[in-house]
Amino acid sequence: MHRAAPHDLGRPKAPPVRVVHSRSRFAPTRTGICPATGFNSFIRPTLVLGKTYMSRKRSIRGFTLIELLVVVAIIAVLAGLLLPALAKARSRANATVCLSKLKQLGMGVAMYEGDNRDVLPQTSHQAASWIGMLAAYGLTNVYQCPVDTNHLRITSYAINDFLTPHPYGALTLDFSRLTAVPAPSETLHLAEARGDYTGADHFHFADASGGGFTPNAFAADVAVLRHRGAANYLFADAHVEGLQWLRIQLLLGPPITRFVRPDGMTNTP
Repeated sequence: MHRAAPHDLGRPKAPPVRVVHSRSRFAPTRTGICPATGFNSFIRPTLVLGKTYMSRKRSIRGFTLIELLVVVAIIAVLAGLLLPALAKARSRANATVCLSKLKQLGMGVAMYEGDNRDVLPQTSHQAASWIGMLAAYGLTNVYQCPVDTNHLRITSYAINDFLTPHPYGALTLDFSRLTAVPAPSETLHLAEARGDYTGADHFHFADASGGGFTPNAFAADVAVLRHRGAANYLFADAHVEGLQWLRIQLLLGPPITRFVRPDGMTNTP
């Protein structure tokens, strides 16, 4: 017969613990009566992950002068690498805007020709300027190149005077109609004028006393280097091109092409 140990005498006996199987993924749950409180108690196995954290004060310090100088030097190097690329991208964007404006002018010229039996818009010497003629087609904000340095004049572009009636008094020449131009896709119609050009709304390529359209005379009137060594040109068939100055010199000759004078002749009137 089992006898209670001396130290167990006088203590109330705890009721037996009943094991209930659970369907959960945890271990079986034991239920019973708490001997101290007399209430049901639920005992579940619990896994406690304990970690001991030790706090300590960390010293906070600022940057040294050498570290700051190194950072400044790195920023300066990066800026030196990025700024030229950004300037180049901005220049290309301005050239694209200028080309787009010339393209819109070309569309206005084509509409004007269709309404006037193939007659090209003229200069202020013949009648109303081509600027006002094209404005009637809704073209009001396309006359200025974004990098033109002359903001006092109305337009950055001027007409090739060989496409006007009897240029510089030449009675035998008249290329003022599109059908009279032998090769419209090869002949210049509008080009970008230099910032210091004072020839109103057209160039004077037919003026032999002013040098005609030799490379030197051409470069004195046209902004041939405006867009990183190039300029934009509108041709008589209404297409536009951005051409390098070296390419333009080849077109000006010798040998002479139809780039300025539609019939390809070398002499001016």
